[in-house]
Amino acid sequence: MKLIHTLSAFDVFGPEKTVLNECAELTRAGWETEIVNFWHVDDTPIRAKAMARGIGYSCIVSGGRFDPGAVYALVRRLRSQGRPLVHSHGYKADLYSLLAARIAGAPAVTTVHGWTSENFKVRMYERLQANLWRFFDRVYCVSENYCGVARTAGAAHRKVILVPNGIPMSYHIERTAEARGVARQRIGIADNQVAVAIIGRLGIEKGHDFFLRCAADVVKTRPNAMFIVVGEGVERGNIEALVERLGLQPFVKMLGHRDDMPEVYPAIDILSITSLREGLPNVLLEAMLHGIPAVATPVGGIPDVIRHGEDGFLAGSQEPGRYCEALDSLIGDPALRVAMGERARERILKNYLFEQRVRNVDLLYRDVVDKARIGRER
Repeated sequence: MKLIHTLSAFDVFGPEKTVLNECAELTRAGWETEIVNFWHVDDTPIRAKAMARGIGYSCIVSGGRFDPGAVYALVRRLRSQGRPLVHSHGYKADLYSLLAARIAGAPAVTTVHGWTSENFKVRMYERLQANLWRFFDRVYCVSENYCGVARTAGAAHRKVILVPNGIPMSYHIERTAEARGVARQRIGIADNQVAVAIIGRLGIEKGHDFFLRCAADVVKTRPNAMFIVVGEGVERGNIEALVERLGLQPFVKMLGHRDDMPEVYPAIDILSITSLREGLPNVLLEAMLHGIPAVATPVGGIPDVIRHGEDGFLAGSQEPGRYCEALDSLIGDPALRVAMGERARERILKNYLFEQRVRNVDLLYRDVVDKARIGRER
């Protein structure tokens, strides 16, 4: 069976990582998978990373505005390949893929990964995307929160299905003293420092300003804390300026975008998520798999995963005192970090492994394909 994932991406972040992992796993389950990227140039990091893993990849070169030529390029591809299942990700891919699939007579599904809502233009695109969901054969959502968003937007309840993200077991590196020492040496963290990391693209929706203001409060009593910012994005200049303004230069490390996060996680003691909006962040699942407890804002699918006070803490950005207090308690209590980290890892092993997710997705895909075939034969 043939599956085409469509997206519009320059590099690999959370949703793209899920797509790459799924393509690799489904190939072993008998699927022929391919990624089609709507982008204005072919030479991109996501292309190189897909090809390095042996995943079929092609680019339909498309500009920023609506491009009918890109739609018909996908139509021709679908017709030539026997009308395979199309799975789209993001508002541009949703629009192009839905139009192409309906013209070609192919089944189409989409995943709601979560919205950034970072500016008026993006919010308008997101509103358009929500109106499209009702026309897909299935709408997969990474959290219960976004299942509600999809149903409110008009998608039929029977079409909306919860499909949480998952993390491959192979992604885990054992948290030995040796692995910790090597990882810390690479990024320049002393053994006696407690590393608190925020991981993700540097966008306004991730709440880096809240993270840094909390850091400024915490270091007053926890001078052994080191705050790690992993990621790249448009907010980098503002983040660096705020670090300087708050006098946090001795306590903050900016690591930029990293493709070697499994080698970085052993250096981290606590994950901090200060997002204003989220779907279900892969970094949360990854960190928990590595036995790292999190302090996180209760947005999107995060409360589906973290059990407050057991394997992490939940505190909203509107309550900075509670958030900083939770962070302070983990920084100051190594035994609590270990206990919560062990429970966090158990939570992922039981509920959020990628291998189980792929088995579920395989069945969901086959159901859509079977129904589409029966519909064509009538």
